[in-house]
Amino acid sequence: MALVIAIAAIACSSKASGDKQAKNAAATMTALPVDVKIVAASNIEQSEVVAGSIVANRVVDITGELPKKISIVFFRDGSFVEAGQALYKLQDSDIKARIRQLDAEMNLAIVNEKRLSELLRTESVRREEYDIALARLQSLQAQKELLEVELSKTVIKAPFSGLIGISKVFTGSFVTPGVPLVSLVEQQVMKIQFSVSEKYISVVRPGSKIYFTTELNSQVATAVVVSTDASLDVQSRNIIVQAQFSNAGNKYKPGMSARVSFNTSTKNEKSIMLPTEALILGGDGYSVFVVRNGVAKLTPVVIGNRNESEAVIKSGLQSGDSVMISNTLRAADGAPVSVVSYK
Repeated sequence: MALVIAIAAIACSSKASGDKQAKNAAATMTALPVDVKIVAASNIEQSEVVAGSIVANRVVDITGELPKKISIVFFRDGSFVEAGQALYKLQDSDIKARIRQLDAEMNLAIVNEKRLSELLRTESVRREEYDIALARLQSLQAQKELLEVELSKTVIKAPFSGLIGISKVFTGSFVTPGVPLVSLVEQQVMKIQFSVSEKYISVVRPGSKIYFTTELNSQVATAVVVSTDASLDVQSRNIIVQAQFSNAGNKYKPGMSARVSFNTSTKNEKSIMLPTEALILGGDGYSVFVVRNGVAKLTPVVIGNRNESEAVIKSGLQSGDSVMISNTLRAADGAPVSVVSYK
């Protein structure tokens, strides 16, 4: 009888041990193999990239102020002109003729004014006669000054140095005041215009630097912010910004597209960088799986800037946390995991 009891006890013990090993094996087999990254805060430089356009620092449509015919076109289309350089000459023969006529009348008026002035000293004429002669002389002088101003307007000059466009008029064309004759664009200095979200107003301010490239030039160039619009767009909540740069070599032209980037981080700012494959998008934002004691724990995080490969974690993680960066779609909160490698 004792022998039978002993055999039964040994059999039960063997079965219990086998069940425990089976459970352990099953647990080991169901643990999800994952790669993890041990995160740490470090100094980073965050930047934002937006689209922009190159615009002229100054551009003007050259117009005339007198209704006259063009007698000379001084420039070649598409050439560089200096400030004050003559661009067009309008016919001025009628104005010069009127000036010569006034000169003759003025000579006679000067003689008459001097004669009456001498007679006035001897009281040979009345004061009224002299005053009429003096007023006549002053009126002729004023008329001549007006004609000289009008004559100066027959030469149309460049208000600043820059690249002249294609002339819309030619020698013999009749032009009227206010009608554009040609455009002039300042080339030495240009601007980049772009818009940014309201959250970057304190970052992109006058004096700060931005960086840009174009389709034709992949070399990174620098510009300095010189102005921002007075108000934000009520629809997009964006504000227009203009940055100025030197256009040495005339490599850039107005209308070119530009890829603009600017720094959004503060000096010595520390943040955690995490591969984007670790992020899980949910209804309340982003989360990650943090591995603790062999278990995946779903942890909400707040992200800042991100690109295709990395994201800045603003809150939710601490230095030293082990974050899953693989098999995140197969994991569940509280599920057992087996760490395969550390990145």
